Amino acid sequence: MKLWKRIFLGGMVLVLVGMFSGCGYPELYERVLIHGIGVDWDGQNYRVTVRSSISAEDEGEELFVCQGSTVLEALSSLSLSTGRDPFYAHNYLVVFGMECAQRGLDQCLDFFVRYYNTRPAVKLFLAENTAEEVLSSEKDGKLMRMSELQALGSGGRYNGQVADVDILDFVNSAKGEGESPVLPVLRATDSGVEVAATGYFSGTQIKGFLSLEQTRGYLAALGKLEHGELAVFGEQLGSVTLSLRNVEGEIQAGLREAPDFQISIQIDADVSAAAGNHEKEREFYPALEAAAAQLLREEAASAIEQSAVRDGCDIFGFGRRLYRHYTGFWQENSQDWPQILSQCHYEVEVNVKVRRLEEENLSGWS
Repeated sequence: MKLWKRIFLGGMVLVLVGMFSGCGYPELYERVLIHGIGVDWDGQNYRVTVRSSISAEDEGEELFVCQGSTVLEALSSLSLSTGRDPFYAHNYLVVFGMECAQRGLDQCLDFFVRYYNTRPAVKLFLAENTAEEVLSSEKDGKLMRMSELQALGSGGRYNGQVADVDILDFVNSAKGEGESPVLPVLRATDSGVEVAATGYFSGTQIKGFLSLEQTRGYLAALGKLEHGELAVFGEQLGSVTLSLRNVEGEIQAGLREAPDFQISIQIDADVSAAAGNHEKEREFYPALEAAAAQLLREEAASAIEQSAVRDGCDIFGFGRRLYRHYTGFWQENSQDWPQILSQCHYEVEVNVKVRRLEEENLSGWS
């Protein structure tokens, strides 16, 4: 019996080896190893820009442009110009051109969610103009690496002014109850690419843009602001730059005659630079904390006023909180939520605690 078991197991191993070593799986040198995809709409077809590595060993990258009536048709045509099969497992990011966003991203977004060979958890961006312009940008005379472009999405951890969004984040917000998606907007410059704003959507169609300052207020309200620098000016202060840390944001929903939302933001900060030498004055820190809190309050309130009240886009997830706590109201009014947003009451409270000079000195000795 043991002999027959060994023969059977050996046969199974040979079958499995044959299955996985068959000619149905191209070698890496037969593939286009995609690092970035840009999608533009030219009025009739999708124009897709692809960045890929030259080979699995080479650090250089190459650029291809293809067209098709759908995104997949365009990408499939890569084999006509390369003689290789597109491979998406190495993809870093997807960039949509502004024409796509104005038309609505649902048609071109579906491929990245549905197609079996793609990874939906990759960084997603919106181009200020065209995606081709962004993906063909050069830095120091060479094509800007896609890993560098991908890092721009994570930059919000350090500067506090960039929304970090992947494809699944966008789709979940666009399809979810009481929520609207956002995307960081990329601008191509002579020296590379930079984040210029945050675009917000009604469904999958672009509706408006937040400035970098409004984006900071938006991220702080959601508790997604990790770090950043805040410049504060005043007669009692001179010019002071604060490094923000330990940011906590909370949104609470209430229901009176209309929905009521309390936005609370708590922030710790350090003085990173100060011009005016007022730090030893008794009123310096209270005045600095009040000025910083007022500035951040205005940024958050401005983002709410523009996106929710003016444009009916719920990027803060106010409706999601109503759905959770006041389900009956939401079920009766969800269809009219973009209009109801302008009738809601919003109150933003910000508290900033700045570490004192003596506290900083003590922490240096601890």
